[in-house]
Amino acid sequence: METHTIIAYHLATYTWALTYIGIIYRGFKDQTYGMPIVALTLNLSWEIVFALFIPPYGSADAGLIPYGGLKAQMIFLIWATLDLVILYTFFKYGYKHFAKVYNITRAQWIGFTVAMLIFSFFIMYTGGLFFWEFEEYFRNDQIEGAKLIAFVQNALMSISFIAMFYMRGSTDGQSFTIAWAKWIGTSMTGGVIYILSRPDEWYFVGTFIAAVFVADVYYMVIVYRALRRQGINPWTRL
Repeated sequence: METHTIIAYHLATYTWALTYIGIIYRGFKDQTYGMPIVALTLNLSWEIVFALFIPPYGSADAGLIPYGGLKAQMIFLIWATLDLVILYTFFKYGYKHFAKVYNITRAQWIGFTVAMLIFSFFIMYTGGLFFWEFEEYFRNDQIEGAKLIAFVQNALMSISFIAMFYMRGSTDGQSFTIAWAKWIGTSMTGGVIYILSRPDEWYFVGTFIAAVFVADVYYMVIVYRALRRQGINPWTRL
């Protein structure tokens, strides 16, 4: 391996460790958390998956230095340990921020966080296997690639609808009709067809389809209940 490549790998290792340590220090010092929850769950999932479930022994990088796979695995485990401490600060100090902005209960906040951890884990676990064979998977068809982009986009969209509801604290601009139509239009139609058409290779894209399904069902429930509290019939409001 060339010297500049070795230097780059070392810099990446130590600077990320320093970043995590700085976040931990400031978190306890300021009694808050220093990494956005989306970034934290994705980071932690990546480190755990590629340290324990898909260890890097077979990667091209692993063969560039003696015991490269083992060294990478140890680095990932160290990063994961630091991220677990950051996750602790999130659970210890984070609720007050979400309660202030989104007006949600502690149980809802914990539920969202656990859901993000599960979602992130499956993205990383199935994604690593998926991109191993993605050229064959897409069958040289750009529309097949576009379908993946669409489901990723819809997962972000579904989560954003929930965030918008809590941020506004009202049903303005929203309705139960919009909620159930979106649910049917994505996961219950295109999502089901996608899974059935790829019975043995849908797992990575299916992670996003499942996220859309869960988020849309939750959105339907909270909008329906909010409208009922306002004395509005959810089924007649367009």
